[in-house]
Amino acid sequence: MIKIKNKQIYLVVLLALLFQTAYQGNIVLTTLYAVHLHAHSAFLGVIVALSAVFPMLLAIYSGKFTDRIGFKLPLVLGMIGCGSALLLPFIVHNQLWILLVSQSLFGLFQIFTIVTIQNLVGTLSNSKNYSKNYAILSQGTSIGELLGNVMTGFAIDHIGYSFTYVFLASLAIISGLVFLFNLVTVPKYEKKAQVQSEKFIDLLASRNLRRTFITSGIILTGVFLFSFYFPVYGRSIHLSTSLIGLVLGANTAAYFIIRLVMPRLSAKFSEMHLLGICLLLSSIGFALIPLIKNFYMLAGLSFVMGLGLGCCQPLSMSMAYHFSPKNRTGEVLGLRLAVNKFAQVAVPIISGPLGGTLGTLPVFWTNAALFIYGGLSMFAPEVPDQIKTEISEKTP
Repeated sequence: MIKIKNKQIYLVVLLALLFQTAYQGNIVLTTLYAVHLHAHSAFLGVIVALSAVFPMLLAIYSGKFTDRIGFKLPLVLGMIGCGSALLLPFIVHNQLWILLVSQSLFGLFQIFTIVTIQNLVGTLSNSKNYSKNYAILSQGTSIGELLGNVMTGFAIDHIGYSFTYVFLASLAIISGLVFLFNLVTVPKYEKKAQVQSEKFIDLLASRNLRRTFITSGIILTGVFLFSFYFPVYGRSIHLSTSLIGLVLGANTAAYFIIRLVMPRLSAKFSEMHLLGICLLLSSIGFALIPLIKNFYMLAGLSFVMGLGLGCCQPLSMSMAYHFSPKNRTGEVLGLRLAVNKFAQVAVPIISGPLGGTLGTLPVFWTNAALFIYGGLSMFAPEVPDQIKTEISEKTP
């Protein structure tokens, strides 16, 4: 096991925070910019789907990539690549097609960053502190999401769309440069022994992993689509970009608050039951938000929904790593993201055209239904899971 000082863990999480600010800000900025350019709702659905296509196809590979070569190269490639993709709308002004190119490339590069950060934190942890370290990572990313939502809304109002892209791009590129020039030391990677079976289908034999993958896909799709489609809804009821940013900020502020009390909640409930409760809580926000037009009520519902979502993400991440077979943690985290991105491709394609005629209500209610289904599934009886032992025994 690689040892690392707490100070170094916090520095890694700080860089993840900066990247997450750019990542979250990009979602809000691209949505509002597309609306500003009079994009149809179906076009927004295409943008969402395209941003998830490459991650869906490459997530498993990116996980294997980190399992085999380490962390530095994927982090540098992912962060600087994402920053470069964000510069394209600044270079090509007032053109909707450039958003398709930019978001496709952003999706391609960001998958390496997300999987690698998650795998790095898990690798630097042991059975006693991996939940704590994932909680630290989740706290950092929740702060990044809050900053991305609020700062982007105000930046658009004060410096415009194009220069906001430059601002967000600089955050991602700076993070990548820090890793490139070893300003934060990433421990030397220990090459892991290869298992005899390299087929990802083996992982689906685990009922616990299957349940985790499906639920994780529902969670991340809900998080992503709320960030993408609430600005559309906000504009339709004539909220300013600053107020839209504040509503989204209320959601991510709740992430930070709920994660402070997660250890106490985890002591009272099992991981699966707690995840089920949080999914059902989040479904309330998805169901009611498209029916509300008052800013304060929207902010309140967004906060309540954030309390649920704030628990859901670290719990699903922790469960995925916990149920992973030995030497395949990166692959499991990659498969988890592949399922997430498949949902992000499918849901917008289905709901986008409906949004063009019925507004954003179908998007929110589809997510509400998925969250109710996911929440109820967490209360199904658990069964013993032997895949971890079986695959580990194949390891030379």
